[in-house]
Amino acid sequence: MIDDLDEVRALLPGVTVTPVDALGGSNRSAVRRARITRPGETPTTVIVKTFDQPGSWARESAALAVLPPHAPAPRLLAAGASPPVVVMSDLGTGTNVADALLGEDPAAAEAAVYGWTDAIAAVHRATSGLREAFRVELDARAQPGSAPLTSVAASLDQNVADLREACGPLGVAVPDTLADTFRAEAARLDDDAASALSPSDACPDNNVFTENGLALIDFEHAEWRHIAWDVAYLRVPWPSCWCSWRLPDDVADRAVARYRAAMAADLPYVATPEFDRDLAAATDLWAVLYSSWFLPQTLTGDPVVTTRLDSPRRRALLLHRLDLARRTSMAPEIAAFSGELRDALVGRWGEVPLALARAFRG
Repeated sequence: MIDDLDEVRALLPGVTVTPVDALGGSNRSAVRRARITRPGETPTTVIVKTFDQPGSWARESAALAVLPPHAPAPRLLAAGASPPVVVMSDLGTGTNVADALLGEDPAAAEAAVYGWTDAIAAVHRATSGLREAFRVELDARAQPGSAPLTSVAASLDQNVADLREACGPLGVAVPDTLADTFRAEAARLDDDAASALSPSDACPDNNVFTENGLALIDFEHAEWRHIAWDVAYLRVPWPSCWCSWRLPDDVADRAVARYRAAMAADLPYVATPEFDRDLAAATDLWAVLYSSWFLPQTLTGDPVVTTRLDSPRRRALLLHRLDLARRTSMAPEIAAFSGELRDALVGRWGEVPLALARAFRG
């Protein structure tokens, strides 16, 4: 096995570091397990994550630095900027939510979704009020003020422009009034009192079951943002993820109710109709505005989300999300646009249904 852990040894002087195995990663980072031995102590394993992008390193290390010890996430052990590397506690080799969703047991899959909900709620509770702490940690790792706490406002106009460009060949307009509605929905979610630290990519495989329950991993996109952005993952579902098969409506409803019950004592707002409205806004934005991420690809083909894993096809995802917004949006402009765009796409492709996650198909 290649031993390329000198950067870890530099961060942990006097500690013996040996490689164990490679755990994959992405095109942005590489993840490895290593064994460390401190003099006079029993050896233990750690997770080493190296980054291609300094911004991803800054977000992950800043997030882990502010997460309290009781949060269901890895503990930060060391971090170095050159090369960008993070050493964190090893949460073990347990399965994840994606494993359950793609398995054969619907009860296990439902329980896994609830585990995800509990973990998200726990991180939100643990980090409420830590906005400035996260800001300080980000500024310590990047040019002060250069890393926005959230990318939503910074990217919204570009997302609208991308959606407008993609809809042009379909003869579907994205008028300024619709763009203003998207901005108004995003503005609803600009509320620090209802915000917390978010992994921002809390996909079904970015977690691991431990003896203490589900823990979240992968904070390289971490942001400070409204809690509804994460809860809407249950409604869309999984908008930024490869394992974005449908959830049964009753499972998603129970998971949202479970989140609200877990948060109510600390944040009574989640029990109010105002939270329902904000959750609807986040659901609309994930389902419609962020379709601009992959709408151009669907006009020339029907790729899967990823060729490496069990993923749905893009056309099925897009039609499902537009139908969701058409039926449930509380913003009439978004509902009407979603229906118009969906009709135009069905006219090209016919109906392309999105299947339930495999565990729920039986």
